[in-house]
Amino acid sequence: MKRKILIVLALLLAWSLYAQQQESWLGSLAPIARSIQRERGFPMEFARRGRLSVEEWRKRGRAEVAAALSYFPKGVPLDVKVHSVAKRDGYEVRTISFAGSAHYRVPAYLLVPTAGRGPHPAVVALHDHGGWFFHGKEKLVRMEGEHAALAGFRGQYYGNRTWADELARRGFVVIVPDAFYWGERRLQHTHPPEALQKRLAGLDPATEEYVRTMNTFLREQAAVLQTWLAFAGTTWMGIVNHDDRRCVDVLVSLPEVDRNRIGCAGLSGGGYRATYMTGMEPRLKASVIVGWMTSLPTTWDMPYTVHSSLFDAFSAHANLDHPDIASLGAPGCALFVQNCAQDRLFTRDGMDAAAEKIGAVYSALGHAERYRYRYYDVPHQFNAAMQEEAFAWLEKWLR
Repeated sequence: MKRKILIVLALLLAWSLYAQQQESWLGSLAPIARSIQRERGFPMEFARRGRLSVEEWRKRGRAEVAAALSYFPKGVPLDVKVHSVAKRDGYEVRTISFAGSAHYRVPAYLLVPTAGRGPHPAVVALHDHGGWFFHGKEKLVRMEGEHAALAGFRGQYYGNRTWADELARRGFVVIVPDAFYWGERRLQHTHPPEALQKRLAGLDPATEEYVRTMNTFLREQAAVLQTWLAFAGTTWMGIVNHDDRRCVDVLVSLPEVDRNRIGCAGLSGGGYRATYMTGMEPRLKASVIVGWMTSLPTTWDMPYTVHSSLFDAFSAHANLDHPDIASLGAPGCALFVQNCAQDRLFTRDGMDAAAEKIGAVYSALGHAERYRYRYYDVPHQFNAAMQEEAFAWLEKWLR
């Protein structure tokens, strides 16, 4: 009898632990979040367009996203400036900046082939979020004298490769901007707060410990950034997407670029940026979204916290799910979605639902061949094999 009781208790304990693991991180708040979405659905998704023409559906969808991004600075000339040039085998890396608005400039690397005949196809290379704010464009381009901490980061997420360099070797013009709040555009102080000074005391800026300490501080301030931007009536993603699209303006201004052969690609937060570029930038002919494609409501089912300090056009999701935003670019932008089967940022159901939803739009428009998605049996990353398939997709649609 005692043995049976012990077995029952063990089973109850095991079930309790399982239930704790499966409970949404939102706990008692999860049903409220779910009820909001279930009651409303996504009224502007392609399948619910009713009698709207495809053109009118796309026009209204983009207008909805633009309103949610809520960033409409006054137009100014690009004023592209070249600050330095580094010669490479078959291409050169120009360190440039251009006007994002009347009030700030966007630093970027511009990789231009020196071999082969132009004009060349071009790609906007979008760096990740990664919780690593200290560097931005440097994650994707190798430079002399770069910080030693980048090696480990690239090893974990990029297969020890700088994929913007790889594309330039293949004859692409590549622009790699610092997104707002990363790299040269990260939060910096003339007089750092006392708490930050204490954290950094005794740390050598050349060490990885210094960079990680700064990344932790910057991650902690991201919620403050979101709030202050809201007070200004705009969004973090609004600024990021505006500047990413401004990169297309730079590319079409260059004699080395074929304006009819421009694409974009990015991992993780770069994939999030690529989603908004795919849906909102009609000049793109191809894109690759890596490690960030899911149906958003499924994230509420996850038993651990993810997606904090995320940039987004939040109110857009009153009408459009994340995959719906990408589908606004169909079929003009040939889209390849690369998902990581071991990715802990999403549920498999969420990734499946998103990928299939986008595919249904391309199929309905008679261009199933312009969409592809694939799983890779790896954690969250954009490794060398994935990069090669992404490059092949860009070659296919931009050559």
